[in-house]
Amino acid sequence: MNIAVVRPSGSYYFRPDTTLNREALDYYIPDGVEELTLTPCIYSKVTRAGKCISQKFALRHIDNFGFGVLLDAVGGDPQEAVCMDATSFLSGDTLPFSEIGNAAFEVSVNGEPCFCRDHFDAGMMCDALATVSRRSSLRATDLLAVCLAEPVVLKKGDCFCFAGHKVSIL
Repeated sequence: MNIAVVRPSGSYYFRPDTTLNREALDYYIPDGVEELTLTPCIYSKVTRAGKCISQKFALRHIDNFGFGVLLDAVGGDPQEAVCMDATSFLSGDTLPFSEIGNAAFEVSVNGEPCFCRDHFDAGMMCDALATVSRRSSLRATDLLAVCLAEPVVLKKGDCFCFAGHKVSIL
């Protein structure tokens, strides 16, 4: 299982399943990493494998949606991965797509809101699925995550809250 992540620019990349942190446990920064970026996202599980899936048929391939945040390393050697284990905080709480128009999501860092949005559209997930599947095959059980904002920088000692979870950066 992989996580296909679509950035605000429309480009995408894949994160391995080792990045999942479903319990939203505190995150310990590895040696050599000074700062992290936090990016809020909306995600969905791919339920049917496919390639070249058009927007028209996308909702046949994804099921429900949820919210989360992605952490990445900042700086360092350009040859090093910025994607580290346990850095995809995707809440296990999902809602049916029929409720996406009424969904609200907020992320705060050190008690200060850094992202807040109260309207979403299933079209963003359909567009993202079409974008990724144009060049890459998707398997059932893969996750599709769409970044909702530009990243925010975090440092050791910061904490962030999202979807009822509080995570400390240690």
